[in-house]
Amino acid sequence: MVEQGAGQVGSGVKDAAGDAVKAAVLATHDTFWQSYARRDMDVRFSVCAEDITFFGTAQHERATTKAAYRAMNEKGVEQYPWPFIIQNLWLDVHVLGDTAWTECDSYWIQEHEGTVSRDLLRQTTVFHMRDGRWQVVHVHGSEPDYRLREGEYMTNASVIARNKELEGQVAERTRQLNSEKKRSEDLLLNILPADVAQELMDTGISVAKQYEDATILFTDFKGFTRASELMSPQELVAELNHCFKAFDNIITARGIEKIKTIGDAYMCVGGLPDPGSSSPADVVHAALEMQAFMTARKNDLDDKGLPAFRMRVGIHSGPVVAGIVGVKKFQYDIWGDTVNTASRMESSGEVGQVNISEATYALVKGTVVSPIRIGPPLSVGSLNIDNQQLTTRPAFTFTPRGKVKAKGKGELEMYFVQRKS
Repeated sequence: MVEQGAGQVGSGVKDAAGDAVKAAVLATHDTFWQSYARRDMDVRFSVCAEDITFFGTAQHERATTKAAYRAMNEKGVEQYPWPFIIQNLWLDVHVLGDTAWTECDSYWIQEHEGTVSRDLLRQTTVFHMRDGRWQVVHVHGSEPDYRLREGEYMTNASVIARNKELEGQVAERTRQLNSEKKRSEDLLLNILPADVAQELMDTGISVAKQYEDATILFTDFKGFTRASELMSPQELVAELNHCFKAFDNIITARGIEKIKTIGDAYMCVGGLPDPGSSSPADVVHAALEMQAFMTARKNDLDDKGLPAFRMRVGIHSGPVVAGIVGVKKFQYDIWGDTVNTASRMESSGEVGQVNISEATYALVKGTVVSPIRIGPPLSVGSLNIDNQQLTTRPAFTFTPRGKVKAKGKGELEMYFVQRKS
């Protein structure tokens, strides 16, 4: 057991020693080649043996002594004295006793006065351990070729370069696909509720759901046809867009889901797809804020002598079914008698008012605003005693309309609602 353990330790030491030798060879390799790129001949030839030999591709590229090889190098420096870059594409190191050699393909990149050249070369460098250090004893430079099939050649470095190019293309294509995917997801989130869009992205389908406590709001502009006759098509669309953008901001702030616009009608719903996102009171508050916006807008346009819309709003609460219709152009919609009744609340309402059903009234009549304090503090001697009491006040006031005839619904209880001043 001891001998086995000792053998294992010895193997580890041997591996570590081998790595150290390769590191020393690589250090000499880098000194030899990178100093040449820097045009520093003194450093380059400090690691060369006196009997170094060199063979290049051309017939005149021969040297059999350190002096001859240096003279050849210095002539090259005279012709091109500027530093350049040697960029290895791959590099192998081999060690056999006191001899080692490196093989690599590299780009020699020369840039001067706006001109860039890029040459692909192979360097084979042989080293020998002399006087306790690695010295370069032979250098061979060539233009690398590997035969792929008869009559067809491609350098190993070119293969690597091509692979890198393809990797770059794949990375760019992946980036484009991810960007397109995000754009599609953002578009989906713009037309569908977040929960529904996520379900569709995760599973490819979205199942319609029943909601028992939805509150639906409809708006419609009175005199739209008359106003449209006084505006150009561009002005008409711009005014509709101005109003509907304001409505979008109002309902978004209150967690209400926009369903659609149809001509000059606007439809939204509270309490779905997340039942906790908004309450019936939120929908009523939103309706009152929409009417306040339309009043301010009318005053502004009246001052300019321009036509303005006036609006009816109707609200009803009850059960609905919600889901996606269509496969070409997704649309989130709601169905049920509650939708029809909400529409009748709007058409049976009056301009400037918010008309709500009995069902909605029952849900919001107890709504209060945040507690306030009443009563002054009492002073007893040097003590101040807080005698204030918490109180609440209703958020809305209601005007009963009694039973009002609604198309297709007979007579329905209705209420106008205002915000408590």
